[in-house]
Amino acid sequence: MAIPVYIFCGFLESGKTTLIQTTLKDEGFNEGEKTLLLTFEEGIEEYEPNFLKETNTVLETFDSLEEINIDILRELDKKYTPDRVMIEFNGTWNIDDFLNIELPLDWLVVQILSTIDVSTFSNYINNMRTFMFNVINPADVIVFNRCDETTKKAYLRTNVKSINKSAQIIYELTDGTISPMSDEEMPFDLSADNIVISDDDYGLWYMDALDDANKYEDKVVTIRGKVMRRNEDPDDIYVIGRNAMVCCAEDIQLIGYMVKSENAEQMVDGDWLELTAKMQVVYDEEYHGEVPILEEISYKRIPPLTEELVYFS
Repeated sequence: MAIPVYIFCGFLESGKTTLIQTTLKDEGFNEGEKTLLLTFEEGIEEYEPNFLKETNTVLETFDSLEEINIDILRELDKKYTPDRVMIEFNGTWNIDDFLNIELPLDWLVVQILSTIDVSTFSNYINNMRTFMFNVINPADVIVFNRCDETTKKAYLRTNVKSINKSAQIIYELTDGTISPMSDEEMPFDLSADNIVISDDDYGLWYMDALDDANKYEDKVVTIRGKVMRRNEDPDDIYVIGRNAMVCCAEDIQLIGYMVKSENAEQMVDGDWLELTAKMQVVYDEEYHGEVPILEEISYKRIPPLTEELVYFS
């Protein structure tokens, strides 16, 4: 059985230790499995013995990457037989240097999370861009912490997406709760006569419309996506969507909405369209709630997108 490895990146005092502690205290994540925690720097926050005992965690600290090699990691694996491994990485180092180190056979890096202190981001991205690139580029998840009502999420998102468009972005308030993007912070104009959804923003639009369908009722949108025909749909219905990695690389599914169209029977499964449509809201028995449906206004066939996968932030 594979042993999942989680890597936490970020500069000193960016909140790595706090995020690791919060994660290990989460009963939904930690049900008593043994965690091997490797740290490569010492911050203000420390791991107290009681915390380690309560979360069934063993701690090993290293001062440099030169102290780590496959033999050392195998010894730690044999000594502790962990169910998972968490690594608190030094944010000023290049994570590729660690990823190039051979891991024990069963160890599998499943997620890289990077923490960023909002109060220092602008200074770092302008004056230490190479270091910020090393923090942002490899991350699956970016956690902006210490946010408040003045935080410019659109500015943060734009800078992150220019480096790593696939990263999921989380905005964490000072009390530890998650702050969603407001309508004003969305990367598309909800007040426009025609809301043009860029390819990179499809996932954000899809989830926002699913969460609050009524907000989009009677809105006209233009999207690009792939056609799916289903035997169970009426003759005037087809589905348009994009592929999304729902939980892992082996679980890629098409996510999209039904389109009501006089041209539905002309649509071919797998075709790519640029579609302009009016959004309406219907009750979906399978979803047990209201969902958008698109009423086709116009369309044109287009080549497949270079990047077919959808990202959700």
